[in-house]
Amino acid sequence: MTSSTLTMNPLDGGRKLVLLAVCVGLAAMLGASFLYRLSNPSLVQQGRGPAAQEQAGEHDGEMEVVSALMQKVQQNPTDAGALFALGQHFLDHSDWARAESFLARAVVAAPADPQPLYMLGIAQYQQEAFDKAAETFERLIEIDPQPGARYNLGILYRHYLKAEAKGNAHLKAIIEDAKAPEDLKAQARQELESAVHGDKKQQDKKQ
Repeated sequence: MTSSTLTMNPLDGGRKLVLLAVCVGLAAMLGASFLYRLSNPSLVQQGRGPAAQEQAGEHDGEMEVVSALMQKVQQNPTDAGALFALGQHFLDHSDWARAESFLARAVVAAPADPQPLYMLGIAQYQQEAFDKAAETFERLIEIDPQPGARYNLGILYRHYLKAEAKGNAHLKAIIEDAKAPEDLKAQARQELESAVHGDKKQQDKKQ
């Protein structure tokens, strides 16, 4: 009678070990990423307009696009669309100071447009000008109370400006906003829950 016991090929065992190692590595990376986001809260980026290529027209190459936009601004210094596209371009390339310069001009050219204000706040935040960023987002929600702008104010006040009560008020407003995206509401709830858990830990330490 022949044995029906299955045997494992050594190569199969090696593959399983490799797969296990990869899975463990991915889990560790995801965990580290989650912990980093908890300790380094960031703003949400919305309010983006058409790409610079669309603003400039049909041009080949990035330098041609930027050159065309610059020419537009030279011809018309108050061309809000070109100013915003240049600001967005420099924001995408992490040139925060130049982005802020063009976006600030776009805000002057189109003061009722919330998009330049939103991206201006992001540029100021990236330069750690947290007071200025909060002022910009406060100005934005007076024009258009966007949930994303409120979330950014919640983060700025809670984590950077030591004004937790003001930050919490903005986060609660998102949760109560029927038009706010569900994923943003979830982020707002998570922030508020972290505040509650943080207060409890502080109380436990005092006891």
